[in-house]
Amino acid sequence: MTPTSPCIPPLEWPSLKDDAARVTWFRAVIEAYADLWAGHVSMPKLTPATQEAVAEAEKRLGCVLPADLRRYHLEVGTLDLAEQLCALDKAARTPMLPLFDAYPGLMERGLAKQEEALAEQLIVFGDYLGNGNMFCFHRSTGAVYYFDHDTDPALTFFASDIDRYLEALMIKMLAEVHEQEAAGEALLAERFGRALVRKWLY
Repeated sequence: MTPTSPCIPPLEWPSLKDDAARVTWFRAVIEAYADLWAGHVSMPKLTPATQEAVAEAEKRLGCVLPADLRRYHLEVGTLDLAEQLCALDKAARTPMLPLFDAYPGLMERGLAKQEEALAEQLIVFGDYLGNGNMFCFHRSTGAVYYFDHDTDPALTFFASDIDRYLEALMIKMLAEVHEQEAAGEALLAERFGRALVRKWLY
């Protein structure tokens, strides 16, 4: 398979008319990314979760998952992408957890008073590269925040909902598939701003 294959989505922001179209695009990108790494590493697989698994995770976390994250787990479920998404099951290697549980050294990290109040409302749903930086959702609003374990500010607003983050992650993956990382970064900067993209990727 090559980047010119018709089954590989183009490196561009898609026009998605509804949630079903978004899920279809997610699956196509994940399959293209899996083909890229075939024979080299463990392949990402479409592994939808059950309603029961989602309900158990919500009970454990004490909040309802944002509708877009719930939909992703129920209809796609792949966790091993260009970044690691967190599992619903607490026994997994990288489970969804409140930020204070996922990063026990958070208080020693040093937070402004406003950041500390925000951090108490955040649930980690994505582990950037296992380096301590994580993506979180707000348990009430579903907004996405990027937690930087090392560089201030510790918490940066990323997007109003998880679909925006997942779409950005798909663009990042397509850039690898098409071997056009600079073009992918330009697309991300166009939507999220260069400063935020640099904080995320560098």
